[in-house]
Amino acid sequence: MKLVGGPSAGRIAEIAGVSKSTVSRALSGHPSISEGTRKRILKIAHEIGYEPNAMASSLVTARSGVIGFVIGEMENPFYQEHIEKVARISAAAGTQLMLFQVPQDGELADVVPAMARYRLEGCIVIASVRTNAKSLTACRLHGIPVVLINRVVHDGSASSVLCHNEAGGHELGRFLLAGGHRRIAIISGRADSIVNRDRLTGFRAALAEAGVREVAEVNGDFRFEAAYQAARELLSAEPRCDAIFAVSDLMACGAIDAARDLAVRVPDDLSIVGFDGIRTAAWPAYRLTTVAQPADAILSRAVALIAARDPNRAPEISYINGLLKVRRSARVPAGYAPEPEHL
Repeated sequence: MKLVGGPSAGRIAEIAGVSKSTVSRALSGHPSISEGTRKRILKIAHEIGYEPNAMASSLVTARSGVIGFVIGEMENPFYQEHIEKVARISAAAGTQLMLFQVPQDGELADVVPAMARYRLEGCIVIASVRTNAKSLTACRLHGIPVVLINRVVHDGSASSVLCHNEAGGHELGRFLLAGGHRRIAIISGRADSIVNRDRLTGFRAALAEAGVREVAEVNGDFRFEAAYQAARELLSAEPRCDAIFAVSDLMACGAIDAARDLAVRVPDDLSIVGFDGIRTAAWPAYRLTTVAQPADAILSRAVALIAARDPNRAPEISYINGLLKVRRSARVPAGYAPEPEHL
C-alpha cells in the first residue's frame, strides 16, 4: 500500500488494521499489548520511517525525556567540562539535556518556573548554584526531582552525589607531609562553600595528625586572579611557606603563575597542589599534582537517579572517592610515582 504524506501513528494503524490507541500503547511499551502485536507495529513503524513526536508523547506520558542541568558561574573550567560530560552521559541514557543558568547572585528558585514549563524528568544542580529549602520546595511542588552535585541537604528533599572531598583533602595533606613539608599554606575558596569546608577539614586533619597546626591561609574566592594575589601575599611573608594547598585547580594554577613571576621555583622552592582534575592542570605550564574528581562517575550516578524516577525511593547520598594525580608541581615523596607527562 502506498501512502501519501509523511509517516504518522494513524498511517501505522491503517497498515496494521488496528486503532490509533493500540499503536500508541504499543509504541510506549504498554503491558496491555501482546508481544506479537507490538513487534508487528514496531516493524511497520520502522519500514515507513515513523518518528514519534517527543513533545506530543510527553503530553500523554507526562514524561519528557529531558533532564535539566542547572549551572551558575562559569569561570571555573571544571563546570564547563561538566556540561560536555553530562550531555554525553544523558544521551547514552536515552535522555536529552537542557541547560538553565542561574543569574549572578541568584539561586535555584530563579529558574524553577522555566524548568516547570518543560515537564523535566528532574534536574541536576552543580555546587556553585545557591540552593536552599525554598528552592527545593519549589522543585518538589512542580514534580521536579533534584540531584545535587557536591552538596548535601539532610531533610530528605534531594539526592546528592559527591566527590569525597574530605578524604581527598586528607590525602593531599599526607602527600605534602610525606614530601617533608612543614611550612604549609592554604589558598581557600568561599567560606560558605561546602566543597571548601570539606576539603579544608580533611587537609587540616592530616596536618594535625603530624603535629602541624599553624597554617597560613588566604582566601582566593575560587577565582584565578584572586588566587594569584593570595599566592603573592603568602610568598612575600617571612618565613616563606614551602608548600601551598589551593582548594581548587583553578586557584592552584594562579598560584603557580604567581610563583613564576616572583622567581620562586616550582617544585624546587615551593610545592603546589590543587583539587578537581581540570584539563588545564595537566598542561605543560602547570603539571599540577591534584586530586581529580571522578566527574564521569558522579554525573552518571546523578543521571541514573533521575532516570529511575521512583516516587517510593527515598533520596540518597552517594560519595565517590577522587584520584590522586601526582605530577611535577610538588616534591614527589618516596613511594609515589608521577604519572606519565602527556597532554
